[in-house]
Amino acid sequence: MTTETTSERNSIGDVVRSIGFPLVTASILASVFGIVLAQFFDDFGVGLFAEILGGDAVLFNNRVEFTGATDVAWAGGFLLTLALGLLMLFSYPAQKGQSLSRLTFLWITIHMLRQALTQALMLSFGDGGSLRLAYDTFDLPPGLDVVISAAGGVGLILVGLGSASAFLAYASQRRKISNGRKRFLFVVWVVLAPAVASVFLAIPYFSPDAGSGVVPALPLTAILFLFTVAAAPGTTNVTGPEDERIYPWPYSLGVTLIVLLVFYVVVLRNGVSVDPRLWG
Repeated sequence: MTTETTSERNSIGDVVRSIGFPLVTASILASVFGIVLAQFFDDFGVGLFAEILGGDAVLFNNRVEFTGATDVAWAGGFLLTLALGLLMLFSYPAQKGQSLSRLTFLWITIHMLRQALTQALMLSFGDGGSLRLAYDTFDLPPGLDVVISAAGGVGLILVGLGSASAFLAYASQRRKISNGRKRFLFVVWVVLAPAVASVFLAIPYFSPDAGSGVVPALPLTAILFLFTVAAAPGTTNVTGPEDERIYPWPYSLGVTLIVLLVFYVVVLRNGVSVDPRLWG
């Protein structure tokens, strides 16, 4: 029993070491960055739409509050994150190479789409959140919310399944994703494990929750990547490079996240007006 346990532990360590600790670390940090940016643009979109509608909005680290505008403004976050996510999705193939900066771009793209599509999915469930508030301001045909929810769910599944090939392309060498088991393990450690770890690392950016509901909902962000893991073994259109690719440690991304955290704690936690004319 002891021998088997030791062997299993060594095999897990060997897998992670083979994949590369710098790549796994970069994936964790990139996912944190994606979560934080997606929530920021969601809140900023609401505040911006409220300002356009003649209201006044204040942006916090985990929410936005506005006055003087109708509930239509709550659709701003959905529209902005969806637009940015689609724009990044279509521009991703134009980038060359498999650098860590491109990996970060990939994580941000996926989290932007997740942020928007999750709101669409939840539209017909319970109060549906902020998008439901905007939806209820219109006199729309019955059942349209169910159609939107279904579209959001299908969209999430497609993003999860489709991202498997994108992540597998970051394998440092062909032999490391040469069969279904290796592709499965690669995606577990480069996608699913970082997605779970980033949930906890993102908490300081949104604390205290102050009733925003962001922190309790963070664990749900990792569910999307179960589809990525499921798709990985059968994804055979990615082979990886013949010569081993060496990834550096993501120091610059780590420093960026620290600076961003300071900004969130020192500035956004107390609230900032979305209208730049009131910053002075």
